[in-house]
Amino acid sequence: MKDNWLIKKIWHIAVNHFHRWYGFFCSIILLWIVALFIYGLMPKELVPFFYYVIGTGILSFLLFIYWVIYVWYYPKRSKKRLGVAIAIHVEELEDYKFFEKDFISPFRNKICDLNLPFDVLVLKNHQSEKVETVKDARKVLRKTNAHFCIWGSIKKRKNNPAGEKYLFILRGIVVHQPIQEIQKVLLVKEFDALLPNSFAFEENLQFEAFEFRSNQVFTALDYITGRAALLSGDFKTAIQLHEPLFQAIQSGQPYPISIDTLKKILSLEYDLKASFEFFNAAEGESYKESIIKSLQYNQSNYGALLKRAIIEFDDGNGDPKTALATIGQAKQYAVGVYHWLYSKAFLHFWLEEYDDALKCCEKLKGKNYAGEEITIKEVLKFNEDLLKKFDKPQLYYWIGFVSYIKDENLSLADIYFQKFIEKTNDSMNDLLTRAQSYLANIKKEIGYK
Repeated sequence: MKDNWLIKKIWHIAVNHFHRWYGFFCSIILLWIVALFIYGLMPKELVPFFYYVIGTGILSFLLFIYWVIYVWYYPKRSKKRLGVAIAIHVEELEDYKFFEKDFISPFRNKICDLNLPFDVLVLKNHQSEKVETVKDARKVLRKTNAHFCIWGSIKKRKNNPAGEKYLFILRGIVVHQPIQEIQKVLLVKEFDALLPNSFAFEENLQFEAFEFRSNQVFTALDYITGRAALLSGDFKTAIQLHEPLFQAIQSGQPYPISIDTLKKILSLEYDLKASFEFFNAAEGESYKESIIKSLQYNQSNYGALLKRAIIEFDDGNGDPKTALATIGQAKQYAVGVYHWLYSKAFLHFWLEEYDDALKCCEKLKGKNYAGEEITIKEVLKFNEDLLKKFDKPQLYYWIGFVSYIKDENLSLADIYFQKFIEKTNDSMNDLLTRAQSYLANIKKEIGYK
């Protein structure tokens, strides 16, 4: 009787505290007891005691290796997917099977059903127990190479006279490269807003509450992952996550993020997609569809309006007047940026409306904004490509102006002003005077005759 009690006690420690040294020690004792029992059933001449000792020693060593892996090994995400580390400590081990069945399984099933690019990395209960702070969660992210960490605890408390009550606490953290630190902070705040920290429920509502909590995590992760992907420039993942979410909200599913906010985000994502497609010829004409989608989600998207004007201009074969009207729309939504002014100046030059074009040029002299150097390179390339197809002398002046005033490339400006003077006609006298003046200044600065 006493022996049975002792074995049960050893079994309990080995099963419930296997990650501790004493749990491992009890496992070794059980292994030797089982091996001794099996040895006792065999004829002694077949298995000498020497072989019994060697065999149990090897099994003990293998168990030690397993124990080391079990205690210290953390799951890792694959290189081609996003990692979600789940570190939720379940206080009562008998409740852990419900947590796996009613929380983890539905979460994994949703990801699988929607074919989302997530690796779900569930930490063992003893590993999750150590995750209590943001600092701890960051360590988990480093060890698992994950992008997100959901951590918390499930505790059971007396709730007299109603009985037992569960307290399910959750937190979330985001690490998605390359995102600036301030953006990470904002994402964490959004994550917390979408993921209510504390949730209490009666024991008899265990299944419904776990599944509800799983849905909360899934939708929060869905949105935040898309936001992080957008900030990282990964428009494909962002759209893949946010578009189904938008459709679900549109169909009436409650969600803490407004549908208008999600529409603006989707508009930005499709605008980013259009930019990539526009500068990658292999993508064909799909950038036009992306611009249409962007403006369907948000008609006041500044970047998408600028791109629509490019489509309307259609490489010189479209309607520049319509494009000019679209640039006028884009101007209304420009905040501290002047891409639109470059486009407007170009279209006036193209339409031979030189007075208006020169007014734009004068305004550009006093305007600067972050990222303008990229705009300058795009303007120069766009106009140089057009000159290979069309005889438009005024574009030589326009490239010379941008090269001299904005790019400060005196040699290139000199070349294009010279070409303009060679090709000019009587309708461009004002441009000619200005070009000659710029050339005189360039000669003085460079120092040639």
